[in-house]
This record gives sequence, C-alpha cells and structure tokens, in this order.
Amino acid sequence: MKKIFKRIKVNKELLEFNGKAVKDFSSYLESSVNDTLPEGKVKGVYFISYVSKKQIDTTQIGGGRFTPSTLLSHTNITLKDSRGHSLTEPTDIQDYEHKNGGYSKGFKELDFESSNERVTISWETMGGVPILGEFVFIIETDNCAC
Repeated sequence: MKKIFKRIKVNKELLEFNGKAVKDFSSYLESSVNDTLPEGKVKGVYFISYVSKKQIDTTQIGGGRFTPSTLLSHTNITLKDSRGHSLTEPTDIQDYEHKNGGYSKGFKELDFESSNERVTISWETMGGVPILGEFVFIIETDNCAC
C-alpha cells in the first residue's frame, strides 16, 4: 500500500505580493478551488499555512490599528465532491491544522474511495486575515504510477 500526498493550494496569488503591502484583502476572504484527487482511499487532509500568525505585520493591515478584524479571523472550510455532497461538515480552519505525528498522523480523518474524484474546497473568512497555504490529502493506493 503506497501513500500519495496530493497538495491543493489556496490563495496562492497572495504569494506574488512577496512583502508588498496589500490594502484590500476582501477578494481573498471568500472563494473556492477545485482539483482532482488521484485514485485510491482518501484517509485524511490537513492544512499547512504559509504564514505564521507571528509574521502578520499589523502595520500593513487596518492602517496599523490593533482591531479585532485585523488580529482575529475565523475561517469556515467546506469540502465537497463533484456531485456537491459534503465530505466534511463546515468547520474552522484550525480543525485542519496538522497535529503531531508526522505525515501519516495528526490530520483530519476522511474515509472515502476516490476514482479521480474532483473535490471543491470552499472557504469563508470572518475577520481581516485571509488563509494562505495548502491542503494536503493523504491517499492510500495499490496501483501507484508515481
């Protein structure tokens, strides 16, 4: 049994700013991304943030004021298959953050078969800090052509 790690990036356009001030994050606070998972048994998913909460420069957000909308965010994540069926209940991004245990442990558990299943990851952020990172799906397969 081989494990495949399928990565799906969200808000990757923000990487292009690379230190430049972004005055309006509103277009990054709510959206979705689609991708196809390879064939196999999907065991779980976790989120890797490209931005540490310690790295957020509050002088570039909200005019330098420390307000709840610039320091606090809550992001609901929804995963659906190609038929629109929910793979998970809508939940906060923190539920997807990788816990201890290496690549094969510490993820949000899923349990479904994928035959090149198309998935949609949707997010809605309440607050001023958009998510930026990647979801990593863990898939077990017998016939890996990788």
